This record gives sequence, C-alpha cells and structure tokens, in this order.
Amino acid sequence: MIALEKVRELVIEPLSENRPAYVVSASGLVRLENRIFIVADDELHLAEFDLRSSQPGRWFRLLPGMLPSDYKERKKQKPDLETITRIQPDTYAAGGALLVMPSMSRSNRVNGAMLHLEKGQVSAESPIPIDFSDIRNKLTASIDGLNVEGIAIQKKVTKLFHRGSKTKGKSVVVELDTEAFLHDLHDTHRPSSTCISSLREYDLGDIEGVGLSFTDAVPMSDGRIVFLAAAEATDDEYQDGASLGSSLGIMKGNGDIESIVRIAGREKFEGICADYLSHGIHSGISSDAVMRTLEILLVSDTDNEKVPANLYRASVSLS
Repeated sequence: MIALEKVRELVIEPLSENRPAYVVSASGLVRLENRIFIVADDELHLAEFDLRSSQPGRWFRLLPGMLPSDYKERKKQKPDLETITRIQPDTYAAGGALLVMPSMSRSNRVNGAMLHLEKGQVSAESPIPIDFSDIRNKLTASIDGLNVEGIAIQKKVTKLFHRGSKTKGKSVVVELDTEAFLHDLHDTHRPSSTCISSLREYDLGDIEGVGLSFTDAVPMSDGRIVFLAAAEATDDEYQDGASLGSSLGIMKGNGDIESIVRIAGREKFEGICADYLSHGIHSGISSDAVMRTLEILLVSDTDNEKVPANLYRASVSLS
C-alpha cells in the first residue's frame, strides 16, 4: 500500500464568477522544475502552480471558445482533455514541448494542443491546436468505447493508454511510431493513423470486484513506464461512477507489467509525474538505491464541482 502526503488543494483564480475557485477534474500533470501544469477534463485552459508557494494557481488558455456552466451541458461540450506530457528536445522543437491530448471518446473530443518550451519554461507563443481525429477514426474501428487517458513518448515507440470499462472491454495500450508521430505533430498538427503499429489488451486486476483501468502514464529514463489505474463503478467511458480506489503500476520496456500496488484511500487519481530520487547520491544513498526509489506527484479527479481536486506526493520503493 502506497501512503500519500497531501500537498495542497488545487485552489486557483476562478475563470469567471460562475466557475469554482479550484480545479475540479484534474486529469494530468507535468512538472517543470518548481512549477506544475495540470490539465482538467472540464476546462479549455491549463492550470499552473508554483510548488514553492501556497498561493492560488492561475489558468491560461489552451483552446478557443466557452463552455456552459451547467454541469451536464458542460460535460456534453467539453473537449475532455485527459493527459499532458513533455516532449523532449528534438529536431522539430529545440527546447521541447508540452503536449495536451483529449480522450477521443466522442467525435467532438479530438482537439488537443502543443506548447513549445524555451529554457525549460513554457514559451510566450500561442498554443498550437492539434487535431487527433484521424487517430480516433482508426482506433474506434478496433476499440469499443475509446477513452485515451495517458501517453508515454519514448525514443522509438509512443504508447497511448486506453481506459477500459465494465461493458466495453479491457484496457488497451496502442503503440505508435514515435518518429512519424512527432513529425505529424510539428508538421501538419494532425497525427496520421498510419503511425499506429499495434494494440495490446491488459487485465489490471480489481479493487473490491471493480476492474482497474488506465488513467495516466509517464515514461521513465530507464525505458520503463509508470502508470495509474483506477477502479470506478461505471459501465462505460462517458458516465462517472463511485471510485473504489487507485493503484500505481510499473510497465517494462517490452510492455509486460512488472508490478501493481494499491494506493491508500479511495480517490480516483488521473494524473502523475514521477522521477527517480534525485538527491540520493548526495545523501549517502547508493546509486542502486536511487534507481529503486520513485518520487511521485499525483492529482485527483473528484467528478464533483463542490469538491476541489488535490495534489499529493509520495516516495515509492521499487523491487
């Protein structure tokens, strides 16, 4: 069981008088030094927080338009931004970039965004719209109830993490050719389905009889992937349900599951960033011990506009 330390509620400057002064449906995060960027599936904006401060965060726009304040109408119209990942510096973006992806669970949930980085910080350029409709069109022919919740971009292979459900089938990892995927992101801003290479189903176990399914993923420097999985009592990819809890897993480079460990509590965790313990060598800890300890940050999705999402931290020992 992984014990968590609560860092803070995700209190933020409200976008309008009709919106809460906190993040509700936190669905992904990435860390850039002492700042974290959180994507929420019910917003058109990205949230930014300073880890050194308890002050409210701030929003900045990713996609154009406005969403209804009514919960049900907002759910119908939202782009369902589910994950954010860092693209390392490459020939297309010298400073790297942040990529925000939608779930692709509906035809109106195909728009994402890319933000270039300069010296490790988000540049002043406007976000670049990314159209994932061709990827969706291909995947919906093979995956019933498509619901992409995570992405891990590795040197040769990029993996999309589809969240399975009770009636629509198991969770799936979709493999893409990284070179082709990155080329399309930066060139046409519309990734082609031709970069899809394979699909693999996963049975992740359950919590109290409710199946675990992928909710986020992050690639590690040694080729492994750290992922989150949640047990939510719902029949499909659209409706929310009661959360029975979440687990953290390690996936090997070949795609096999190395381990899955339960996270304390019953919150639904949908966003993670992770790194191997960075200060261990300078603290008298052996390099082997450093590589066997993860420092993680997690964000929760409450699916309740009256309850703020939270940020947690933990250290996880690996076998």
